[in-house]
Amino acid sequence: QDKKGSWYLIRILPYRTIDNIIDGVVITFIDITERKRAEQIEKDSRIYAQSIVDTVREPLLVLDKDLRVISANPSFYSTFQVSPEETENKFIYDIGNRQWDIPKLRELLEKIIPRDTQFKNFEVEHVFPGIGRKVMLLNARRIYQEGESTERILLAIEDITGRKLAAE
Repeated sequence: QDKKGSWYLIRILPYRTIDNIIDGVVITFIDITERKRAEQIEKDSRIYAQSIVDTVREPLLVLDKDLRVISANPSFYSTFQVSPEETENKFIYDIGNRQWDIPKLRELLEKIIPRDTQFKNFEVEHVFPGIGRKVMLLNARRIYQEGESTERILLAIEDITGRKLAAE
């Protein structure tokens, strides 16, 4: 980086004469300022998005196209009393003693990427070990990032247990 903030890729190669004798060096400077700025913008955007996800009070899961958990937000871990080690890189159906292995949920999730669908307010009621009965509304949609070949699914979980029990 120079004093004005521009970035360069510097290449130093031997200069060879027609007789293949090294007779100096050739130094090239390639301006990569725009590439560095784009990388910084991408990094800042990723940090910004992660900060939002970490702040949201609803439990969130990000799944890959095979329905493996890529990440979860802190609210997911605290609500369902699980750790990242028990959750990340596992199929959603396998986490928490297979408590998410719900046939209708599987059907809905498996349609999202190939059919570019989403679902809203899918109600799930389940008794979770250690935390008891929960009634939840699930919302999911495909996340597409331009320039990225990786498609993902964002699954948001709203705990409506209190509202549901009050209505009963």
